[in-house]
Amino acid sequence: MKTSTGTSIIDQWSFPTLIKTEEVGESIEFIYKQSPMFVYTTFPSTQPPDRVFKIVFSCKDGKWNKSE
Repeated sequence: MKTSTGTSIIDQWSFPTLIKTEEVGESIEFIYKQSPMFVYTTFPSTQPPDRVFKIVFSCKDGKWNKSE
């Protein structure tokens, strides 16, 4: 989640850390993890769980395609 204040954007997640790289058929999968850099303001305050995401690169017709 990004928060906008005027012209500034604050990224509330850590820099992605590469967890795993896999070659699957004609594609390459990169799995990343990010940790939150914020806590909920409830009592008792808790930190949201880490988020994990995957980016897939595949080669079609001689061109590399990146997943969303």
